[in-house]
Amino acid sequence: MNQDERIAAIVERIGLNEALMEQDIPPELAEPKSILKVLTAKHWNWSSERFRKIFGMRFSVKLPPLEQINAIFYPRPEYDIPVFIFFCLLTKRKCIAHLNVNCPFDDQEYQEKWVDPLTERLHRYPSFETRDRYPEWMKKYRNDCTVYGLFPIERIQDLSDCCFDYLDYYSDQVSRAQPVTDSARLKAVAEFQDQWVDDIRTQDKAQGMIAKMIGKKTARRIFYEVTT
Repeated sequence: MNQDERIAAIVERIGLNEALMEQDIPPELAEPKSILKVLTAKHWNWSSERFRKIFGMRFSVKLPPLEQINAIFYPRPEYDIPVFIFFCLLTKRKCIAHLNVNCPFDDQEYQEKWVDPLTERLHRYPSFETRDRYPEWMKKYRNDCTVYGLFPIERIQDLSDCCFDYLDYYSDQVSRAQPVTDSARLKAVAEFQDQWVDDIRTQDKAQGMIAKMIGKKTARRIFYEVTT
């Protein structure tokens, strides 16, 4: 499975239980042009009953050769569903990956519903533990099912399969989710999602890397208008 097939499979899986509606993105952001044509990029946005935005990204770099995908699922604020993320960048010999459900609550009941079943699936695979330092801004989102690090390229199949295992469970739980009515819980969810969006916009170093290829203004617009 290549990266085009992988991002398509991710969207297809969430689409089994959610009727996705593709959202219009300005052409200059949907397929931004890069300096010296070193980058080929495409971005998508979808929405559904339970997601205000599902972000998809696919880009390729000629030199050094890089193949990247990114998917982030943003639940609507009336649901207490975690934010799902899968990032995967391939070089000739290595794979950088980040797979997680970013949870607005850490109580036992919430963990048993959203994290523990994924942790059980994670343990079906050879360990994904690495020596890579988890970014400081991401530490508050880390949990027992989080996967993050630099891996040999041979692990891409395991990482991909683990992502799909997570998605199958996540999608099933999403399909059962009901709107939250408790005002305090709704407030906590909104604050969590606002913090997540702000962190992606201001802390994710990928914006600076992309800015070098497509320009700072366009990169900022993508992170503020498309990614989040």
